Amino acid sequence: MPTILKRIMKEKFITHQQKKKIQSLCVHRQKPIQDLLIDEKFITEKEFYNLAAKVFSGAVIDQDDEIIDPDCIDLIPCHLAKRHGIFPIRKEKQKLLLAMSNPHDLIAIDDIHLITGLMIKPALCSKSRITSFIKEYYLKKESVTHLLKNIHVGSIAREDTAGFACDEENQDITETGQQDSHLLKLVNRIISDAVDVRASDVHIEPQEDGLCIRYRIDGYLKHVVDIPLSLLDRIIARVKILAKLDIAEKRKFQDGRIRVMVEGRKLDLRVSMVPVYHGEKAVIRILDTESTKFELNDIGLQPDEKAVFTEAINRPQGVVLLTGPTGSGKTTTIYSALQHIKNETRNIVTIEDPVEYLMEGINQLQLNRVKDITFANGLRSILRQDPDVILVGEIRDKETADMAFRSSITGHLVFSSLHTNNASSSIIRLMDIGLQPYLIASSVHLIVSQRLVRVICPHCKETYTPDKWLLDKFNFYLDRVFVGQFLRGKGCRRCDFTGYRERTSIFEMLNVNQKIKNLIYQKASESMIFQEAVRNGMKPLAQSGVEKVAQGLTTLEEVATVADVEEMGQDVQISDFIYSHPLNQG
Repeated sequence: MPTILKRIMKEKFITHQQKKKIQSLCVHRQKPIQDLLIDEKFITEKEFYNLAAKVFSGAVIDQDDEIIDPDCIDLIPCHLAKRHGIFPIRKEKQKLLLAMSNPHDLIAIDDIHLITGLMIKPALCSKSRITSFIKEYYLKKESVTHLLKNIHVGSIAREDTAGFACDEENQDITETGQQDSHLLKLVNRIISDAVDVRASDVHIEPQEDGLCIRYRIDGYLKHVVDIPLSLLDRIIARVKILAKLDIAEKRKFQDGRIRVMVEGRKLDLRVSMVPVYHGEKAVIRILDTESTKFELNDIGLQPDEKAVFTEAINRPQGVVLLTGPTGSGKTTTIYSALQHIKNETRNIVTIEDPVEYLMEGINQLQLNRVKDITFANGLRSILRQDPDVILVGEIRDKETADMAFRSSITGHLVFSSLHTNNASSSIIRLMDIGLQPYLIASSVHLIVSQRLVRVICPHCKETYTPDKWLLDKFNFYLDRVFVGQFLRGKGCRRCDFTGYRERTSIFEMLNVNQKIKNLIYQKASESMIFQEAVRNGMKPLAQSGVEKVAQGLTTLEEVATVADVEEMGQDVQISDFIYSHPLNQG
């Protein structure tokens, strides 16, 4: 690829010395030049293929509207396409236009020529686009809909071609008949499809006239397919076998776990079975143990928020509380904090319900009410384990709260969570539980309330003007946070036409300083605590959300779904608010 290298040097992406380094790495690592250029961050994938399109003039495939002939898919087996990083685009007379991540891979070209009997016309294409093509076209043949059409006919080998495999400890080695072979593939496909679309949960719901499969993607449930009700018992039995649950028990709640491999990725699946009117409903929570990285830089903290948060979690003792409804990202934030402060000099012990992710170097205890392991007595045992840092999954009662807060006074850093609407209401909630004001004031350093908002799809961003009622609703914050332009996702194939892809957090951080402590001692109202916190620099959730809007990360519509603009109350004066974030200087 000397021509493209010259063009990249001409555009000043790399120097002559860096070019030599890349060529040397290419030989040693046996990787295409473009992959090394992108991996080493000399150039972005988009920049590279924009230049390549100019250099190769037509021999580059990186367009969404590329014409693909589905009949060509049968010319090359899926495993070869994956192995060589190629994809058949279409036939042009006696030539096969072949998308390749490395057009100079002569071995791949010769292999495909021998298999197809056609002359090969290589075209440069990004790895990500080829992977997308393979998933869209090859895996269509193993889709849930296709398997349902063939569930009663034909013969499919026991081999799992959906890319889904269980660890040996969970592998079902029972001999299965022809119909069960189809069924295994159907269950596998449901789960691997969910992983493919980034679903966090799979819902298998028996209805009066069928079985409804839904995925939760970016916080919202999406209907996927309906399955005949006659398959309910066998599908539920298959999931139970994988999770080592009692297949004969259909009237009790059951919980289990499955450890699987999906396309080379290790996943933990948490399974919950509940008897409902038309049968048993299964919910499978997908926990990606490999790709989930608990880093403070990745959870959505603004620079000023990160400074406040890191100062609190680096203290030797005290309480840090995370609040918010279920599914607001509290666990991820707490795990990121533990990952940040973890080192060989600290003994970190957790008690959770349940343990969602296993973290190396941290001692994690699972709640088990059958064996009388509760938050309260589990915490009592943990205190005898010489801990430096303690995570109590959730504060639910006075006994747990009292022990956790007293532990912080005796020299421990304690993390925990509460289910409250905002940071200031957490203090009132703790008093309602029965904690004494002096214990709260002397223990709590920081209370963080958070929500998750969907991120605008980067592939279909466009400018727009929000509805007037929405602008009026956020008028208080829009007057203080400069928003240069409002963005939204138009909707495209990559975001499933929702306009959003992935999620990020917005935060409200109540730093418990001396003024807040005095209000706690006086048993002040939630409104008074909120006002004082804002005067001392706390940003309400709505403001944090509007800052994300100003950065082009999310939309006002998203912020409106999770942040109550009215929560600040009518008695809070505009002059009370402190706006020190750089975004507010416009």
